[in-house]
This record gives sequence, C-alpha cells and structure tokens, in this order.
Amino acid sequence: MDAELTGGNMNRVRRSGDTVLRDAGPWTPTVHRYLEYLARAGIDWAPRPLGIEGDRERLTFIDGVVPVYPLPGWVWDDGVLRDGARRLRLLHEASIGFPMDGAVWQSTAKIPAEVICVGDFAPHNLVFRDGVIVGAIDFDMCAPGPRLWDIAHFATRAVPLTALTPDGAPGRGEARRRVDILLRAYGSEATWDDVLRIAVIRLVDLARMSRRKAAELSKPHLRGDADGYERDADYLAGLRQDG
Repeated sequence: MDAELTGGNMNRVRRSGDTVLRDAGPWTPTVHRYLEYLARAGIDWAPRPLGIEGDRERLTFIDGVVPVYPLPGWVWDDGVLRDGARRLRLLHEASIGFPMDGAVWQSTAKIPAEVICVGDFAPHNLVFRDGVIVGAIDFDMCAPGPRLWDIAHFATRAVPLTALTPDGAPGRGEARRRVDILLRAYGSEATWDDVLRIAVIRLVDLARMSRRKAAELSKPHLRGDADGYERDADYLAGLRQDG
C-alpha cells in the first residue's frame, strides 16, 4: 500500500507498505535516538525509526485507526482517557536516563526537565483498534520538560478543556471529574488548578509556535489554529479565576 495519510497538520505523511515517510528536520536524529531508547525500555507500541532518506524519515507503520477532527464519539470514553494517561506515564518513565549529549529538539526544553515530554500526546496522535489504544505516533515535538507539560496538554485535548465543546464530547460539567480520572490514572499528585495553570501557558506557547510555523511553512490554516488555542487559553484562565 502506498498512499498519503490524512491528519498531518505540519508534515507530509505518506504510507509506503509497512513503513511511513515523514518530513525530517535537524531534530530527527535526536527523535530517532529517543524512539530507539523507548524500544529498549520495552515500549513496543511506538514507531521504530528505520532511517533518514534525504529530507524524509522512515518509520514503522502502526496499523489501526488514527482519529481525525471532528473526533468520533468513542474517543471520549472514560476508558480511553484512563488508558491514555497510563500510556503517557509509561512513555515518561521509559525516557528516564535518555542521554542528552548533542541533542537537538524542535520544541524548546522546559524546566524542570523531569522526563522527555512527548509534546503532542493527544487522541489525534493515538492509534486505535476497536476503540482501544494500541499505539502512539508523532514524536517530532518531544523535548525535555516537566511531566505536567504533557499531562496538561493531554487534558486540553482529551477531557476536553476547550472554549467550545466538540460535538459528542463530554460537557463542561464533566471537566473536573475527567481531569481527576486522568490524574489518578497517571498517578499524578497535581491538582485541577495545576492542570489549568499549565494548560493556559501551554496553549499560549502552542499559539505562538503555530503563528511562526504558518509563516515558515506557508500554511495559513495554522493561524486559525493559533486563534483557537488563544481562545481556549482565555477560557481556562477564566475558569481559574472562578475557582
């Protein structure tokens, strides 16, 4: 099978047989070292790097369904939220000890550098079979940072914590309960306010990056994404003020 894959927001993604070709960058060798490190730590549900071919990288293909927006209703099941949080914890734990010498990241590193953050761990970067998570993809934005940086981002996408509730998603009244499910499944002692605080910072950071990439890659749709991230950040900042 040889076909373009849908859902890529910044990269060209093409399936070639049992492999995937994606745009590469200066950070790709570091990401490949990280993916190899995850595999040695026992993570067998992330892509395996197969090499860099000119301006493209080649990775193993994980068979399944990667949901695209608007997300299907089954993505919002509590079980998906729990399993996603547990898998995020596994990725974080597996990254401990990763050698940083000569590392180049697309995202900026954050403090405290507790783990290697995935950067965009969200339903649209998870692979499902029969509604169950079987893999995670798209590690291009990984970089050192605090666990909460990834936890808060996953919450914004999977709870969801957004100004506009997607069709079929749990309503705003479910947000605290679902954040609690996420935190307990991950094993985090963070609070509701911790998640909101970092989510606001994370969304503003994402908006700035999207505007920069819109200019660099000539992809004007990223400016619309940036507007949405800023709207969500304002909404969550208001939630924090309301207690």
